Amino acid sequence: MKRVCIVRRKHYPWQKNVKRNAEALASAGYEVDVICLARKGESRHETINGVNVHRLSLAHHRNNVFWYFCDYAVFFMVTSLILAWFSLRKRYDIIEVNTMPDFLVFITLVPKLLGSKIILYMYEDMPALFMSSFGKEPSHIGVKILRWIEKISASYAHHVIVSDGLPYKRVLEKHGIPSDKITVILNVPDDAIFDTATITVTQDERHFRLIVVSTLIKRYGIQTLIRAMPSICERVPELLVDVVGEGEYFPALEEMACSLGVRQYINFIGLVRHDEVPYYISRAHVGVAPMIADVGAPNKLFEYSALARPSISSDLPGIRAVFDDDCVLYFPPDDERELAARVLDLYLNPEKMFALGCRAQSHYEKYRWSSLRHEYLKVYSGLLDNSWQ
Repeated sequence: MKRVCIVRRKHYPWQKNVKRNAEALASAGYEVDVICLARKGESRHETINGVNVHRLSLAHHRNNVFWYFCDYAVFFMVTSLILAWFSLRKRYDIIEVNTMPDFLVFITLVPKLLGSKIILYMYEDMPALFMSSFGKEPSHIGVKILRWIEKISASYAHHVIVSDGLPYKRVLEKHGIPSDKITVILNVPDDAIFDTATITVTQDERHFRLIVVSTLIKRYGIQTLIRAMPSICERVPELLVDVVGEGEYFPALEEMACSLGVRQYINFIGLVRHDEVPYYISRAHVGVAPMIADVGAPNKLFEYSALARPSISSDLPGIRAVFDDDCVLYFPPDDERELAARVLDLYLNPEKMFALGCRAQSHYEKYRWSSLRHEYLKVYSGLLDNSWQ
């Protein structure tokens, strides 16, 4: 049995893409360890669906650059020691390091010297997120440093997986990373969970429901939807918005909703298990993806599409690279008036809303996890048989 380890500075099994990948490896016959952060009350060590989970009780902030750096530095040092110890005991065949941060890949120095192959799984474009989160320009020294770290991190790994699609692959190719060293695996949901044959909940007929499935942080733009709600409510008195997710931006969002007089129209549901997400999406009429920063094609759009729910999304290059106008209704990022107009357009045109959802589901078929799972496992088999060096 081949041994692999996945490192992610997030929580497991709540981090759905890591859970999906780890279970795919376990079902393919790999012995899988995951090193991640611990939530309050979680066991430090447990096995979930064949995956051995090792949790670290470390802080997780998104307040400012200083705390980002401190959290990353502590996680880097602790996981370096743990991974070195595990590698001496188990001798991993492959170690997959998930970003952020990009430089986390260097925790594998000891295992790499011992013969482990290294995969860098790049979930986010760190320089782009730095610019959007802290209002910096491409010429800023911090952005330049992050681009350099991005380059050396991708060069260090034996193989790189990107989830932001072809645009980010081209960024890495400009760094001189060979195209055949990069595999694009879009951030799609697990077919076993988003299976329309097993989801029986129907749409809410008493309300016109919108849904946002998102971490509650500023760059994901939920505040844009809240600012749009007063004008929507004037025309749609039966409006109800479900916000599924948690994050440190919640107090600010709730305060904004109260100040605008729309708090009673919003259900802040909080974090739910991944297998509960289809329930909330299936009872909604429209899914919203109001990101401010370009984060590629987000998982939420694939989730809405899988269940034939029409989507309204910020018009960003990473999303347009995957979804065209036939299956997503776009609005300019951070523009609440245009977002409200798109919501009213679908509300007043049920046939258009239904057709948009059907086209989105049809478009989603070519991105199903059952297909991308094969590409993901092929990266592992390619490294093991030395076909990718």
